[in-house]
Amino acid sequence: MLLRRVIDHVQTQNWLAVGIDFVIVVAGVLFALTAEQWLRDGQQRSDLEQAEIAINADLLTNLFAAREVMALVPCRRERTRILSRLLEEGGDDWIGLPWPSHQGAFGAQLPEVLPTPYRLWGSRIWDAEQLIGTFATMETSRRRALDNIFTGANLIIAKQEDVFDAQSRLKTLAMKRQISLNDRTRYLEYLHYHDQQSGLLERMARQTQAQIEAFTLSPDQSYIEEFSDFMPEYFAQRAERYGDCFVPFDMPFLSKADAASIRRSAS
Repeated sequence: MLLRRVIDHVQTQNWLAVGIDFVIVVAGVLFALTAEQWLRDGQQRSDLEQAEIAINADLLTNLFAAREVMALVPCRRERTRILSRLLEEGGDDWIGLPWPSHQGAFGAQLPEVLPTPYRLWGSRIWDAEQLIGTFATMETSRRRALDNIFTGANLIIAKQEDVFDAQSRLKTLAMKRQISLNDRTRYLEYLHYHDQQSGLLERMARQTQAQIEAFTLSPDQSYIEEFSDFMPEYFAQRAERYGDCFVPFDMPFLSKADAASIRRSAS
């Protein structure tokens, strides 16, 4: 209809009408483009808001994992010193691990000679949304800070594998057995390697903890409630597994009442 009218105006050389028709066409196109951009921007904002919710959950999970690692550092170091001393003493008999909490249910099947929690550090949401450009409109310094945190999480995951590889080489120390001087030397090398890798993991966890605590973290309330419900049972399980080696730790965003209740359940 509009095209036919434009043709009629050109044929009759009604240039004013042609100009008006042109303005109408251009305005219509601009309006359509503006509306499309507005809808696209709205969708991007919505996608970013949803991604932020998931990212905050991953950040809180990573903060929990970092604090968990740091809570076990003193015990891990002390037990490393004790095992090192025992291996250096010599002799043909190895009495097994000297901690009663490591006997019984675990025995020779002990998966962790030294206490290091295995955690799935969160970074998958960040990695996936980065690929599709969800964070293109995020403020630059915030995006850079998040990228540093989640890059660190991926590095921790890789270092965690090194620690557990070293643990797998040490697990037979849980058993009473005959042990030669060569075996002692070999286990000392494994132990020192484990100590080195654990130290690197702990430094990375400490850095991640500091980065997240310096970040503006706003986890969803439902996720905080999940943590409040989860932590008492978790602390009880860790205390049963690690004995005095495990020290309960606080988490931000939990109310003082929740934190006190969690600590009572862990004691």
